[in-house]
Amino acid sequence: MAGIAFSHSGATGIVKERMDAMADMGDKSKLVADMFKDKLEFERVALADAADAFVLHGAQMAELFPDTEESRTGSKTEALPRIWDEWDDFNNQVTEFIELSESLKDTVSKTEDVGQLKKAFFRTAKSCSGCHKQFRKRKE
Repeated sequence: MAGIAFSHSGATGIVKERMDAMADMGDKSKLVADMFKDKLEFERVALADAADAFVLHGAQMAELFPDTEESRTGSKTEALPRIWDEWDDFNNQVTEFIELSESLKDTVSKTEDVGQLKKAFFRTAKSCSGCHKQFRKRKE
């Protein structure tokens, strides 16, 4: 986590806003993934909190990537120009993430079955990593 905070320390404006949103989802994802990997005790409230964050930030996602110079090249951005060059594809992936996040939230509210919860969570998390592979700079 210290690496994330350090890499975001120079970010400003819209770039910082989206990095903060991504960091929030990443922190919550790691916690829940560790629970499902039996590294931590399962806490339903943590899963519900992650689902809420996914829905919230997913709904903001397109707005966090406006086609502006600051957004494209701002300090510390990890976003690739492909986002704006392939906007329809990016937007489709955001829409899919939102749908999966809402489905996860619904699953959390309707079942106690840890297997179903795990499946819904990892399906949503896979959506994140798929978008990152296509639209985010690779980590050095």
